[in-house]
Amino acid sequence: MMKDVDPKGTSRAYAFEMWMDAPMPMVTFIKTLDVSRLVRMCRRNGLKFNMLMLWYVGRTASGVKEFYMLPVGRKLIQYDNLAVNTIVADSRGEVSSCDIPFSKTLL
Repeated sequence: MMKDVDPKGTSRAYAFEMWMDAPMPMVTFIKTLDVSRLVRMCRRNGLKFNMLMLWYVGRTASGVKEFYMLPVGRKLIQYDNLAVNTIVADSRGEVSSCDIPFSKTLL
């Protein structure tokens, strides 16, 4: 479910205003992480690293209320659920963008 939100009444008012006027709006987060525990967990449980990493990104983002609001056209929309966007390679070696719905249940 989604609903229109008045950007001026949110903590995203300034970001929304800047996003609407940006020639190429994009947000990039860069963070150096020690993933050695995650790698061990993947090996121990036979899980794929990328799958588990995406789940942790979703789990972290789900605790930030601003991530539920996204600009769509010239409106700010608030969503009930999150999805983690990732780039995946297909069988032909090409890449596609893929939204993976987040669930608090890991497996």
